[in-house]
Amino acid sequence: MKPVVSLAFLTCLCPLAASAQEAEPGGVFFTFGLGQTFVGSTDRDLETTEAEDGFESVTDLSFGVVTETREQRLSFDLDTAFSLTEDEFADEGIVARLAYNRNSADASFDFALEGRREDIAFLRDATDFINDDGVIVLPDDFDDLTGTGFRNQTTVSVALTWGDTAPVGYSLSGSQTRLRYEDASAALLDNDTSTIALGMRLNINEVVTSNIGLSYTQSEDTGEPATDTTTLSGALTFARPLGALTTGISMSRDEEDETFWAATVARDYALPNGSLRGELGAVEDEFGDIRLTGGIAFSYPLPAAEITLSADHSLAPGDDRATTTFSANYLQELSPVSSMQVGFDFGQTSDPDGGDVLATGSLSASYGYSINAFWQVNVGASFDFREDAGVATDSTSVFLALDRQFSFQP
Repeated sequence: MKPVVSLAFLTCLCPLAASAQEAEPGGVFFTFGLGQTFVGSTDRDLETTEAEDGFESVTDLSFGVVTETREQRLSFDLDTAFSLTEDEFADEGIVARLAYNRNSADASFDFALEGRREDIAFLRDATDFINDDGVIVLPDDFDDLTGTGFRNQTTVSVALTWGDTAPVGYSLSGSQTRLRYEDASAALLDNDTSTIALGMRLNINEVVTSNIGLSYTQSEDTGEPATDTTTLSGALTFARPLGALTTGISMSRDEEDETFWAATVARDYALPNGSLRGELGAVEDEFGDIRLTGGIAFSYPLPAAEITLSADHSLAPGDDRATTTFSANYLQELSPVSSMQVGFDFGQTSDPDGGDVLATGSLSASYGYSINAFWQVNVGASFDFREDAGVATDSTSVFLALDRQFSFQP
């Protein structure tokens, strides 16, 4: 989905999510969303070879249903979008997710199945990789998201925990991801990845909690030998009056019996008005060198506004390309029916020497007005940029979006 469309729907989807969460246990709750966005932009495809200016119309459709009792919850969500330009009518992609959760006094079970189909061409920026917590998470194939074609990904995951209220608790989880490329212009390899993990929590005393985990991951590209990684991790969490202090260390062994380690220390602070989290770590990369990692997240709510900031520099043990992300957002409520939002998002990967950079980002501003309880209009502008191996492109866009939310409980 285009960055400006993501910005427009970020506001309109909030009532949708809130309505679903307010469903009374024991019933079935339905939500429907309809959005129409008109965009005028320069070089909307962020192409390095040819700028493609023009206007675009994007229609977004969403559907959600949830049924729950006090012990269990079943939900299904579907979102799709279509775009119309001067040249073509295109499918912007589709996301479907089925989730089930069951809780008891001392245990929980979670199951999720998600399917995603989206354009490979890098027509979007870092705003499309923001997760439910507002943090940018770049996909594993971020460096390959160029060219034409479609990226199809299916993920199934299951998790079981027990002993939640006991001094000793356990967890068992597993997941499998199937990644397929369709009509790709670049030489991209299909991939299957499976992970199984075991965990144990031990409450040493009222202040200290220990967590130990063991996981096994197998990843296989089409036509390539499978790669195996086994990871043993341990962490100690110290409860402090202003927030928890957590220290952790992990050891990973690959199929060639090479071992790589990582260590982190993190601290959470509960501020008088807001929250702050900081993390600092060290990781052994593919070449045996020690590289620093770290992150910070800050949230500052105001009576009629909220400021959020996050920055992260990460590297997986035994890897060579580091990931850097940054996100800043300011949301101001102007009146009971209007609001303003300004945001900046950035994400990049790079080699150990800082070369071979692939970066993308966006600076955006929007104004939202609720016509009534169901209709909302958003107007705004964004500046998007991309750098690929030293070649930079940018695009400026203005948009107008109309959104309508439907919800009912039989």
